[in-house]
Parts: sequence; structure tokens; C-alpha cells
Amino acid sequence: MKVITALFVVLGSVLFGPAVADSEHKTPTASPKFLEMSNPYDVDDVDEFLKSAKKIYKKKCKKCHGKQGDGKGSSADDMEIKPTAFNEPGYLESRKDGQLFWITMEGSEGTDMEGFGPGTDVNLSEEELWKVITYIRSSFTK
Repeated sequence: MKVITALFVVLGSVLFGPAVADSEHKTPTASPKFLEMSNPYDVDDVDEFLKSAKKIYKKKCKKCHGKQGDGKGSSADDMEIKPTAFNEPGYLESRKDGQLFWITMEGSEGTDMEGFGPGTDVNLSEEELWKVITYIRSSFTK
């Protein structure tokens, strides 16, 4: 009987473990220094600016967060903790620019989201990080 119970526990953790891990992950909150930051770019900036920002998103973010910002990029299937769906109603409205900047710059511990900021392997400048945030807000806010 103990063997059967142990088998169910192991099988259950294999089948349901990723869903539990995903639902238990909480993204840390940025420090007040970051939360006070404001995006220096206006979402209504000219088309050339958004075209430039879209290129960065497509090159660096789309494979995980998806073309539509739905968290269903080509790499997302293999991730235990799924990428954020920016297009989820209310998601972006409830996040401060500084929080988005901090996560993009530093990454999210315990997930596949690595830091993209200056000094990382990706090494995007602060200007490029703000461009990406502007693009995400202008394209996926619902």
C-alpha cells in the first residue's frame, strides 16, 4: 500500500508540479529607487521611434513573450514558469514603469528571464530598455 501511495505522490508531482511551481512564483518588487522611475518616452511618439522599439522587441523578447505579447513565444513551451502575458487585461495598467524597467534590466530570479540591461550578455542600453517598455505599453495594453 505504501508503494502505491508513493507512486501516486511521484506521479502527481510530475504531472502537476510545473503548474504548482508556476502559480507559486511571485516576481519580486523593485526597490523604491526603481519604482519612482518614469518612462522618459511618450507612448504617442512618432512612428519611427516605435519601429525602432519594435525591432528590439522582435529580436530580444518575442521568442518568449510572443508576437502578440501573450507569453506564447516559440521558446515558452519549454519553460517551467511561463513568460508574462503583457496583453492580459489589466496587467500593464497595474505595473509601474520602474518595475518593468527593473525586471527587463535585472531579470527575474527563478525564471528563464535573464537581465537584458547594461553589462549583461544582451547588454541593452537604458535607452533601449525604455524603448522596449514603450513598445510593450503601446502594443499590448488592454
